[in-house]
Amino acid sequence: MLKPSEVKTENIANNAVTTSKIEDGAVTSAKLREGAVKAEHITAKAVGPSELQDRAVTTSKIADNAVNAQKLASGAVITGKIAELAVTTSRLQDKGVTTEKLATNAVTTVKIANGSVTPAKLSFTPPSVARPITPAVSTDEIADGAITPAKLSFSVPSRPLTPAIATAEIGDGQVTQAKLAPDVQTGDRFVWGAEGQTGNPRSSADVLYLTDISSDIPYTVFDLSPWVPANAKGVILQLGIFNQAFAQGRAFFRVRTNETQRDALGLGMMVGSNSMVANAGIVPLVVGTPSVEYALESVGGPWVATLTLYVTVVGYIV
Repeated sequence: MLKPSEVKTENIANNAVTTSKIEDGAVTSAKLREGAVKAEHITAKAVGPSELQDRAVTTSKIADNAVNAQKLASGAVITGKIAELAVTTSRLQDKGVTTEKLATNAVTTVKIANGSVTPAKLSFTPPSVARPITPAVSTDEIADGAITPAKLSFSVPSRPLTPAIATAEIGDGQVTQAKLAPDVQTGDRFVWGAEGQTGNPRSSADVLYLTDISSDIPYTVFDLSPWVPANAKGVILQLGIFNQAFAQGRAFFRVRTNETQRDALGLGMMVGSNSMVANAGIVPLVVGTPSVEYALESVGGPWVATLTLYVTVVGYIV
């Protein structure tokens, strides 16, 4: 019988120590040489969770595509584990981006497709007695010239209308005949006073005043545009002669529109006449050119006198 320690390494033949010769649990960690246990010495599924040291499985030990959905615990993929730009459109579930997932101001103009903003997408608070309208589209959102007549709706409310276009919004001369309804009665209108004059009604205006006249005056064009608008059809004038010193003959002060209208308006002065003679009447005008011609002429022979002449615009007809 062998004594303890009598069997030495050199007494053991190669391959003499078989599996059955090794006592269960006899091969401890201390009996294993560094690197002695290789992959072929480990049976399939021999390394379980209890055999793995904490953090022993590093990134390089994980096969490509080995971590699938079943290997991930619920909530295991947090924001910090997702690379930038890793979540692409194909990774999003249909209707997966809800309103709560959108950051404030995240939907910009370039993200809205043309024609996507329909009437149903515009917010609108119906008016009531206690609450005014809250507009979704304010003045700033409407392009210049974008509101055409076809874009305007109109309904008659039960309360009185508040006009959107008041008198102040209508330019002078902007309501033409074509803008009036067929049943609106139109015609010539007389306007008291002269343009540029004040008062209600406006006052008349002395537009021509000549003194110390002692000889004939040939027909002279006189512009009335400072006192009569261009669309005037006629003007109401008052002519006057003041007798400074009348000694002989007869003089006649005339006003006309043109040479084919000899006596539109006139008055005469002769020996024995009052110190002032005045006459008034309507002188037709050429629309667009409000002017007249005036002259002082002898009648039946030369006259000798010193006169003052004047013309006053009383009003006009449009």
